[in-house]
Amino acid sequence: MKWTLKKIQEHRGEPLYFDQTVNRESSLMKRDREILAVSDIHAAGFLLYENHAVLANFQIDYTITLPSSRSLTPVDVRISVPINETYVEMEIGSAQTDDLSEVVIPIEDGEVDLIEAIEDTILLNIPSQILTEEEMKSNEMPTGNDWVLVSEEEYQQKRTQEKEGKIDPRLAKLKALLEDEEDKE
Repeated sequence: MKWTLKKIQEHRGEPLYFDQTVNRESSLMKRDREILAVSDIHAAGFLLYENHAVLANFQIDYTITLPSSRSLTPVDVRISVPINETYVEMEIGSAQTDDLSEVVIPIEDGEVDLIEAIEDTILLNIPSQILTEEEMKSNEMPTGNDWVLVSEEEYQQKRTQEKEGKIDPRLAKLKALLEDEEDKE
């Protein structure tokens, strides 16, 4: 998914539309060992040249296979992500680095290559919790010999119950005194 700067400039202020499919499975699997598989990536959008910069505005759609967070069962996750990148010519790029509010990518060898942006976006959009359909419907957690997996809510509830059940020995006499005062009234 490369275009020469000259090809993009030929559109004279008009967007250069594209609709392509790429396969980056092996590269993504090398970069993140948790990835089990990645479908072909469909990318559609446009490139626009103006003011010595190329605006890349497109969306990627793909299916990624990852292990379940609970059982390590492979789960297919369908993802659709918009991408907006700004590529600048090398001579201009060094002059515009003062503005840190926008990330710009220098155009190298007179070409705009979207592959790195696509791969980085896929890796940044890997969900932190992946569950199979059965795991989403069930509250049952895996267990083993002398261990049990609990949800964060269950853990917090258990901690709260333990804190309420424990009384600081230094305050036990004070509590008993307060209870005696309430009984007298």
